[in-house]
Amino acid sequence: MMLFRYLNVFILPFALSAIGAAHAEPAASTTQDDIARPLLTQALENQFHGRYQATVEMVHDDFTSGKDSLAGYAEFADDLGERKLCLSGSRKAFEYKSLNFGKEQWITDEETHRVRRIANRQWKKGVFGTLLTYEDMLKLPADFFLEFSACKSLRITDSTYQISMMLKPLYQSFYSRLDVELSKSPVLVKSMVFYGTHGERLKTLAVKGYQELEGKWLATDMGLADNDSLSSLRMCFKNFSFSEPAQARKEHTRLSLLEKHPLVLPGGTEASAETESADEGSNEVHN
Repeated sequence: MMLFRYLNVFILPFALSAIGAAHAEPAASTTQDDIARPLLTQALENQFHGRYQATVEMVHDDFTSGKDSLAGYAEFADDLGERKLCLSGSRKAFEYKSLNFGKEQWITDEETHRVRRIANRQWKKGVFGTLLTYEDMLKLPADFFLEFSACKSLRITDSTYQISMMLKPLYQSFYSRLDVELSKSPVLVKSMVFYGTHGERLKTLAVKGYQELEGKWLATDMGLADNDSLSSLRMCFKNFSFSEPAQARKEHTRLSLLEKHPLVLPGGTEASAETESADEGSNEVHN
């Protein structure tokens, strides 16, 4: 009898607690990837997708060449994978065009009217050097998350999620990892630090303003600075207009991560093809 009482009082509760711990183990086994991936997906989902235009003001400040202001316009057709940026300033003028989700990229010098197709090996370059590469122009601000491979570290504060994400091996020819800071409500990109293939810190992106439209968000104010603080670039998007009905816009804003087209490097040679040309109510958020 005493033995039975001992089993009830001491052994049975211990056994039950062990069983409870075993059932709780799956929650404890949640990885950082399991937390980071949905957050990055949410940030991507919160980004507005559709067909729209905006005026653009850009200021490039370089230690060696000084400051240059450029102005022009941008056009986006996210469902078709098309982007266009046309800018002119005191020292340079150009038109950039991306077709078929980046499989074709073209640059036109507005002074010489020379049209050049951007070869694979040149995607690390850009009209502002490594500060804003041709690949960045395809991905800013949140489409980098399509290349998520693994979470290296994760930190959660009162107002932000801080994620160090590794990129897919294919994409690591450009960057090895990104340190991403997301705001919590709504989940949007606040900043990203870019690291090179050898782990060196290259540059920082800061998104300083957003405009809300139909529950989605458009980046209106972005800044880039290199690691040595010798060169910076500020981009402001204003005067948005939309070339499709509201219902069509709503359909495009439902574009999910799985429906997005990840970057596919064009096949064939890297030879550069050159030809001569003849060729509504909103809210704002500031980070």
